[in-house]
Amino acid sequence: MITVQNLSAGYGKREVLQGMNLSFPAGSMTAVLGPNGSGKTTLVSSLSGVLCPISGKVEIAGKNVRDYRPRELAGIMAVLPQKVEPAFGLTVKSMVMMGRYAHGSGFFGYDSEDEDICGEAIRMIGINHLIDRPVSELSGGEFQRVLMARTVSQQAKIMVLDEAASGVDVAGKIELFDMLKKMNRQGATIICVIHDLNLAALYFDRLVFLSNGKVKLDGSPAEVVTKDNISNVYKTSVSIVEHPQLGVPQVLFSPSGDYSC
Repeated sequence: MITVQNLSAGYGKREVLQGMNLSFPAGSMTAVLGPNGSGKTTLVSSLSGVLCPISGKVEIAGKNVRDYRPRELAGIMAVLPQKVEPAFGLTVKSMVMMGRYAHGSGFFGYDSEDEDICGEAIRMIGINHLIDRPVSELSGGEFQRVLMARTVSQQAKIMVLDEAASGVDVAGKIELFDMLKKMNRQGATIICVIHDLNLAALYFDRLVFLSNGKVKLDGSPAEVVTKDNISNVYKTSVSIVEHPQLGVPQVLFSPSGDYSC
């Protein structure tokens, strides 16, 4: 469904992504990982058409992402960017309703179906108790959950998420990724930037590691999460163990000093 063809992208004269080639089949669930500055957010901006490439292109269903009209693209792809500032004066419900932009006629064009869909998204994310709160008064983790509810309410077949669980507590992360896995099994294509290697290995079928603007590793958790691979990408010492229930690889990081008690 999504193809990245010889993509180079960046900001001004600074090239971040260099000749990248990737494909994301319909119904796939992919985690994008890598050190800070490796190009993860630049890839998200390119996939969503926000960033104009230096060369190459991104295609969705055979059409250049830059050729889609905004509302048309919003009907296909829901994007959760890394940084969103809380809008002063908006309530949680109002912000979630913004996810229905592609389906309505504007801020005053929402109907009862839109209300029901947003209500279900709010319930799924577990923020019913926040529904009338101004978003400017929320904690970082609460606001992140509101953004996720807005993304879910969009009902797009493709979800591109840049650190969707940022600031969310451990239980909230499990709930979020359980929900994403369920949506993927129902047909959604999910591409998610994530820093937590262990959650990525638990939930995602495919892990793509970026380094210096290029694809360093691409494969299943069993294929790519090895001691040598992770140590090489993150330039730090690690050990790999199997999850006691699921058998997928999990990463244990080793401190550089002696902190034993």
